[in-house]
Amino acid sequence: MTGGDSNPTAVFDVVRNSTRIDILRALASAYSDAPTDPWLEYSELREAVGVRDNGNFNYHLDQLGDLVVKEPAGYTLSRVGMELVSAVSSGVFDSDWEWGPIDAPGDCLFCDDPVQLHYEDGILWLTCGTDEHDLGLSIPPSLLESHPEEDVIERIAFLQNQWGALTRQRICSECRGYVDGRIEFGDVEPEHYHYHGHCHRCGFQHGIPLGLFLISHPAVNAFYYDHGVDIWTTPFWTVDFSTPGSETVLSTDPLRLGVEITRDGETLSLTLNRDGSVVSTDRSPVPVEKP
Repeated sequence: MTGGDSNPTAVFDVVRNSTRIDILRALASAYSDAPTDPWLEYSELREAVGVRDNGNFNYHLDQLGDLVVKEPAGYTLSRVGMELVSAVSSGVFDSDWEWGPIDAPGDCLFCDDPVQLHYEDGILWLTCGTDEHDLGLSIPPSLLESHPEEDVIERIAFLQNQWGALTRQRICSECRGYVDGRIEFGDVEPEHYHYHGHCHRCGFQHGIPLGLFLISHPAVNAFYYDHGVDIWTTPFWTVDFSTPGSETVLSTDPLRLGVEITRDGETLSLTLNRDGSVVSTDRSPVPVEKP
C-alpha cells in the first residue's frame, strides 16, 4: 500500500479478511482504552485477536501495511486505519440492518399526512406511506443505534441540516469532493424548484429542498435565533419554507426565486439566483391589517 500511483480502492482487498479486521478492531480498542498510550506489543496484539499460529498472524499483520504503525513501543492504528475502523463501525456497509419505524414530528412535505422514519437498504426513509413521497436521509446506523432515543430526532435533524450546509458550500457530504449545482424545476406534484448538485469526485447526486439548502444561511440562523429557535436541531421537513412549491418566482430571465420565513410577527425574505446564491435578504414586520 505504499509507493506508486494512488489506489484508494486497494484497501477493500486488504480488509476483506476477518483476521485483518480483528487486528484493526483490537488496535482501535487499545486506543479507546488508553488514547495517550495506545500501543500494543506483538504478543498482546496476537492474544487480543486470538490467533495462535505466528506465521498466519504475521502474514495478515503485514498485509495491513499503512493501516498500522509499528514502533519500538508496539503497534497502533494509523490515521487511515482509524478512518477505516470508524467507517466500518458506522454500520453503513451493513445492508441488512433495519430500524424503526418510529413516528416523526411534522407532516409529509407533499400531502400533509403524518410521517414515520425507518431504516432499510442503507437509507433512513422519511415516509407517509406513499412511495412517491418518500425522502431518503443519509443517516448511519451508528447514530440510530447508539444515541438516546429521546435525542435521536434532533441528531437526525442536525446531520441533515449539515448536509444542506455542506452542499450550499459546494462540498459533497459523502466524499468531501467539489459539488457543482444549480436550482432546477421538478415536475413532482406539487411542481416546485429544488437545488440539484453533482459531485465531480464520487458522482453522488444531491437533491436538496430549498428549505434544507437555506437552513444554514447566516440570515436564516440569525432570524431563528432571535426568535428563540435552534434551527440546526429542527427537522427541515417541519419548517414551512421547506414545503415544495412555497417559493415565489420573481423572474425567469434571469431566474430569481423568493423564499419567505415568518415567525412571531416578523418576516425574513430571501432572493436566490440560478446557482443558489442568496442575492438579497430583508427583515420586516408582518403588515397589520387595518379593521
